[in-house]
Amino acid sequence: MFKAGYAQEIITPPVGVGLAGYFNARPNDGMYDDLMAKAMVFESKGKRFGFLALDLESCCERLFNDIEAGLRKELGDELADAMIVSATHTHTGPQFITNKPSYCQQDIAEYAYQMTVEASLRAVKRAVMNLLPAEVYAGSVYNNPYAFVRRYWMKNGTIVTNPGWCNPDIERPESGFDRTINILKVVQNGRISALLCNIGNHGDTIGGNTVSADWYGRFTQEIQYKLQCSLPVLVVDDASGDLNHFDFNQKIMQSSYKEANRIGKGYAAIVLDALNDLEPVTEDDVIVKNGTVVIPHRQISDAELAEAKHTLETVPDIKKDGDLESQDLANKVPAALRFFAQRVIDCREKSTPSHSCRITSIKLGKQLAFASLPGEPFNGISRAIRNESPCKYTFVIELAQSSSDYIPMPECFERGGYEVQAGVNSPAPNAANVLIKAALDNLS
Repeated sequence: MFKAGYAQEIITPPVGVGLAGYFNARPNDGMYDDLMAKAMVFESKGKRFGFLALDLESCCERLFNDIEAGLRKELGDELADAMIVSATHTHTGPQFITNKPSYCQQDIAEYAYQMTVEASLRAVKRAVMNLLPAEVYAGSVYNNPYAFVRRYWMKNGTIVTNPGWCNPDIERPESGFDRTINILKVVQNGRISALLCNIGNHGDTIGGNTVSADWYGRFTQEIQYKLQCSLPVLVVDDASGDLNHFDFNQKIMQSSYKEANRIGKGYAAIVLDALNDLEPVTEDDVIVKNGTVVIPHRQISDAELAEAKHTLETVPDIKKDGDLESQDLANKVPAALRFFAQRVIDCREKSTPSHSCRITSIKLGKQLAFASLPGEPFNGISRAIRNESPCKYTFVIELAQSSSDYIPMPECFERGGYEVQAGVNSPAPNAANVLIKAALDNLS
């Protein structure tokens, strides 16, 4: 019989710590709700594996390394090798930048960072201590009405990211996407005791300077309310680099805490409706594979460099009030044009040829698989992996195990848009194919 254990810890940062997800400094001014470190550990045929989901926009390399080192020291190499650590992708979580005074004082940021590491380790240790016999059920629904491809073909033949509500020049989305929502249900003592859900969407529904777990937190709260139990609910983000919640056909307010509640409740209704249709997972040997994928970096041509320098010489240096966002590039806001021009120059001058990322796969027979991906891969990467996976249900987990940038599909680079803009160590056009192959090799 399976065993399962779970625990969670609060990781809400102090007031003043900078928030992640935008290009400008956003020192937080309070909180809507707490951020959490949520751990779930399983045991099948004597071998343990698990998940640590953090309410963060991403996990920097230092954070991954420090958590992994703590797991190895306190729980041993076997479990450390079989833990997938990921971020939910909320854009109202801490940035942990300590070398930029505009964010906050260094000692406050360092305190928030150390608190997150310590809370993460406590959560995993308590999850191991809480292991008890369990039944495990898995299933999926092809129903994700709250996510949209955010890259659009325009009538002039160009691609624009976030082109604006009811823009008459929109032709169609760049592509379709995989609407699969995977669900893992744990039953103990005759009741649902935990859920692990794999959903693809961006966590950027609120904006502003107030801490929140975004729709992920509201999703958890709604499930707990409907089931009348404070059960742990972990969300592991499916590949969402080219997805967000904006429906550009609707001219309504889509950036607010109210919107986070609407989406969270909507996803909760979909998951709750599917719980009775999940199938039992058969206890099986656990196969864990850890591999390394080398992500090639973008190379800036002389012409691209010259164009970037021309932009800095000719576009006026006008500061933008409020948040600097991706759509500002399409709208040719001077601050955005200058920002991305400087990124091109930095890419040419400061990038290394490549960087290495850890990827982890966990399989239980032919029924269940989990595959980690670094950074923000486009959804096409997830689709390719799920289509070729040897298992019936494959949870693809982005922002996991290692840091990286957006990883677009190869054809997207020549089309343009925000996500393919160059930066220091940004992935090259062939990075997606490299990642897909490495993930499938790991699952084989």
